[in-house]
Amino acid sequence: MAEHYDYLYRPLLERSLLNYQVQYLALNYDFGKQSRVAALIVEEVNTQIKKTETQLGIHRIPPFHLYLRWGTVDLAFPLFTPEYLEPILRGDGGFRASRELMIGACRKEARKARMAPVELLGVVDPGYFVRHGPRRNDPKITLDSRRTENASWRDRIREQIENLRPTSPFQRIDALDTGAPISLVNQLSQFVEREAGRGPTVSNHLVQELLTLRNVCCPRVRHLKSGEMPFLATSVNAHLSEEVATRFRKLKPVILTVWSEEELKRCSWGDPPSDEELAERIVRVCFEAYRQGGLLSLMDLQWIFHISVRKISELIRWAQKECTIIVPTPGTVLDSGRSMTHKDIVIELHLQGYTVREIGRMTYHSPRAVDSYIGTFESVLILDLYHIPKRIMARILRKGVSLIEEHLSLARKHFRDEEDRKRLLAWKEVRF
Repeated sequence: MAEHYDYLYRPLLERSLLNYQVQYLALNYDFGKQSRVAALIVEEVNTQIKKTETQLGIHRIPPFHLYLRWGTVDLAFPLFTPEYLEPILRGDGGFRASRELMIGACRKEARKARMAPVELLGVVDPGYFVRHGPRRNDPKITLDSRRTENASWRDRIREQIENLRPTSPFQRIDALDTGAPISLVNQLSQFVEREAGRGPTVSNHLVQELLTLRNVCCPRVRHLKSGEMPFLATSVNAHLSEEVATRFRKLKPVILTVWSEEELKRCSWGDPPSDEELAERIVRVCFEAYRQGGLLSLMDLQWIFHISVRKISELIRWAQKECTIIVPTPGTVLDSGRSMTHKDIVIELHLQGYTVREIGRMTYHSPRAVDSYIGTFESVLILDLYHIPKRIMARILRKGVSLIEEHLSLARKHFRDEEDRKRLLAWKEVRF
């Protein structure tokens, strides 16, 4: 069981600032991906700059920390640290015990602003009131039985997506964040010369680029709005099949609006959030990450909102179905995991007669991705008419057997018999 949890949570452990910087050196300075020298250099640079900035009174917000301006006090709530995983990996208390560690760490931070316990829980653990409030016996969300009666919510979701123009952390830094005191840069450059055998010019550039990367991932307070959170997401250009080891996968620094200013103002602390409110926030951060070049997995979202993966998944599927959108995640963009609803939505819209461009605009998915889903679906229809076995289909189309099964399931859902399939393919000018 411990090995199973280690497999599930290892991507979070390895999505660190250190790994991000080491992989940058491997790509741009000819270090090996597992170079101990590169890791040593990164650790020394980060340690020395942190010590210097502490002396200068510079306040930064690290990745996975929620920034909140509460009254006149700047707070940084650590919503995830590797220490939180210890109870899970030990098999001692599971996610509930990890959540208690998170709340304990955040409680220390909240004391700086004298936040009430109910306010703290409302900010960092919205699931608390769902689990313990009067709504805990509500029926679970199911795509077949639950329809929201709030039409304005659907419009608000789509309007929010249309208007999202997130500013990436790379766009937020200024001249003061692209360097450090000259004496420190010279000291660190000499360290690189000794440890890596690089020349003075190359060593100087290497140090300054590492400093910039750190500052991008750990923005200053003045570069953030209350309710925002720096995060290291999976890059949209990650090649999951090529980079099996998670620490080698491409990462992308992003800034997420976990709480908007309006949400913080109107929030009634102590009352359980509605499913619509939770879904709206989850959809927003997924699109924010995507438009900055990153993707958030269900596991990422679990630690951002401290809601179970199952609940996160239900809310995303529900929002997709209700609003006819595709929420960008590794499952929908990189075909990682078992995400079915996005294919279902695309195929349903296609069968209703919408064009690829129209479907892409409606679902906020690229035309190439939409065309790929439709092409695979139609190919499976043709091969199935000739009674080609699933494993042979997978070989011909270079897809996984599970994906073929999903498309066959869609075919059974939308077509009663072979004649219906033939009529669709004849309309597409396929001749038998």
